[in-house]
Amino acid sequence: MSEGLERWSAQARKGYFELLLLTHLAQGRTYGYALVALLRQAPGFEDLAEGTVYPVLARLRAEGFISAEWVTEDSGTPRKYYAVTEDGRDALVRMRSVWTSMNAALNAAGGDDGA
Repeated sequence: MSEGLERWSAQARKGYFELLLLTHLAQGRTYGYALVALLRQAPGFEDLAEGTVYPVLARLRAEGFISAEWVTEDSGTPRKYYAVTEDGRDALVRMRSVWTSMNAALNAAGGDDGA
């Protein structure tokens, strides 16, 4: 893959990653490692490093899109659970709308085979 295509792919993946992460958290609160496991099930994210997820979670929390709460499990292991806030749900609706519009524009421009 050319350098330009790799750069474009990385940028597209970053935007999609936030949408995917918020979509998973909108289904219910979860802790970091379980979220990483869910994200790794998505095509293209099988090799996702944990170190990629936590800075994004911190940024989304700083933006008010998610909340975090430490919970001590029955086993005694404390885990930080993340959940989408109302602002996060609003952002998710807008992000999905933009994603849908971009897909529609691409399809209208000539289909999905690049021809």
